[in-house]
Amino acid sequence: MFSSVEISILIHATESENKILKSLLEFIDRSIDTVKIKRIKTDGHWKNPIIRLIISINYEVDKIYNKLYEQLIEICGEDDANEYIKANTDRKEYLFTRLDKQKLCNGIIMLSDRDSVRMVFKKLGKFES
Repeated sequence: MFSSVEISILIHATESENKILKSLLEFIDRSIDTVKIKRIKTDGHWKNPIIRLIISINYEVDKIYNKLYEQLIEICGEDDANEYIKANTDRKEYLFTRLDKQKLCNGIIMLSDRDSVRMVFKKLGKFES
């Protein structure tokens, strides 16, 4: 169903990069050596350091999606989960989700548009197999 997922996280100076990355890897059930991680350093509005992690995965992506979907059903019910997915899928059938970063660090999955972990699930293209 999905060929890849790209996960993007902003980590502020007051946050633990290791804790956030560990929590995310536990949720997606991957080890650090099985994912591609791009690390970009930047500055915030007041010149405070911010790190952007971009994690790319291109195998067994459906397992990650299924785990997320099951947890969304538990949180909001099947009808609302399906409506959320429909509303956040573009015409290329890419699914865009945002999870609360702080809740994720506590092992809780919750949708959030603020201070979030952004996940983009990409469908197989017509030339991919």
